[in-house]
Amino acid sequence: MTIVTGVDTGPIEAYCAQRVFRPGPEVYITGNPYHRPISTTGVGDLDFSAPATEAEFLGYRQLIAGRILCNAYESDMILLPPGGLATAKDDFDLFYSDEVRRLRDTIRPGLERHAFSFLDDAVTVPPVRTLEELQAYFLGEVGGAGAPADHTGNNPAVDTAAPVSGTMRAITECRHAEEAAGMHLIQLALDALTEASAMARNLGGSYGVEQSELFKIFNDEFGYGLYPAKHSTIFKGMLASVGLRTDLHAYWNFYLTSSLVGVNYFNYLTEDHRGVFRYMAAVTYLEWLFAQGFADTGAMLRAVFGDRVDTKYCDEHAHIDIHHGRMTYENLLLGFARAHGDLVIPELVRGIEDTKLLLRLGDEDFRAQIRWADTLEEHTRLGASLATATRDDAEVGRLRPGDPFSTRVYDADRVIEVTDGEVDVHAWATGRPYRLGKGDVLLVPRARLHGLTAVSASADVAVRTLEGNPA
Repeated sequence: MTIVTGVDTGPIEAYCAQRVFRPGPEVYITGNPYHRPISTTGVGDLDFSAPATEAEFLGYRQLIAGRILCNAYESDMILLPPGGLATAKDDFDLFYSDEVRRLRDTIRPGLERHAFSFLDDAVTVPPVRTLEELQAYFLGEVGGAGAPADHTGNNPAVDTAAPVSGTMRAITECRHAEEAAGMHLIQLALDALTEASAMARNLGGSYGVEQSELFKIFNDEFGYGLYPAKHSTIFKGMLASVGLRTDLHAYWNFYLTSSLVGVNYFNYLTEDHRGVFRYMAAVTYLEWLFAQGFADTGAMLRAVFGDRVDTKYCDEHAHIDIHHGRMTYENLLLGFARAHGDLVIPELVRGIEDTKLLLRLGDEDFRAQIRWADTLEEHTRLGASLATATRDDAEVGRLRPGDPFSTRVYDADRVIEVTDGEVDVHAWATGRPYRLGKGDVLLVPRARLHGLTAVSASADVAVRTLEGNPA
């Protein structure tokens, strides 16, 4: 898949100016699946014509492109407000309107080029060309993790009581571990609350036995037609058990850049059916890893929240994804290679390599976010010590309660100084803002997601770039 279309920012500005995409005062968005704020600042000066590089993966343009693309892809899904259509009828009409769909279709190809073309340079595809080489490559990539079940349905490689390690351990070691665990669940919610909707785009048509194999997995995800067993329903139960909101995109402002790019990638591959082979291989790779991954997530949640957390969602995936790993490996990955020969094997491998990179970048992004959010006191002391080591490029603004709210990232390390009044910094998503008063200076490293709200009647804020950052 080669993307060659540029971007005209005029239609992007027109798209972002639509009422449902403009920020309101809400930090959390409930009851309305169509309200998806993109930015409090204009996007007309953002240049999306050149693809983002891997070094720019977490930049501000990538965040904005990610939000727009998520809106674009999900406008192909049926979304209805939980309180009934009457609660948001005007927004329903606008979200699905002819004009918004026209703008969406105009800007999407160029934004996809901006968001995903870095994979062409960042990913090196191994020279895998034959079925035998594909088998050896895949099994070498996944190792023993999530190994498919044997004939008894058991999988000794998946340990549901495994000690927490890696990112899961990093969460448990945070001083604000519940906030970190909640932030992790919120990243999962971006996809889990519409689970398998991207997959649904690949269910139509006629492409052989592989189509039926994919439908079996889709049927599992949708609880065999039983709403209480639907995976997104079970996920809501997990959110609710730890006090998190269950509305679709209630935490829209707190999706990390990498989360948006990762979920958008799967919508991108299913929206453009030339991506079908990459998609099927990516699904195979993830299903193979999910069994142990969700076992680890369940262990982390129980370590952080104790008995009050409902881990049925994690437990279900730790079980069913053993079978999904076997099914996708044997009947999708190898099935497509057998049916279509050496021609498609490089695309299958590319889907796995893309996914590996996106998972690594996402893990790094999440860990950096929780490290920073967990140490805002230290970063306030650092900000004070660095206040004189800044450029003369202050962006000065005044905040008042009820102003439009949106989160953002910076492309360089910056300091935020409160010159008058008080503000809350929203770095966690779970209702624990960090208070800055007059004279406080906070260091915000590049790519760290945050938003500000005024606590006093008004608050004056100055943002400056640290010396030593690229111009």
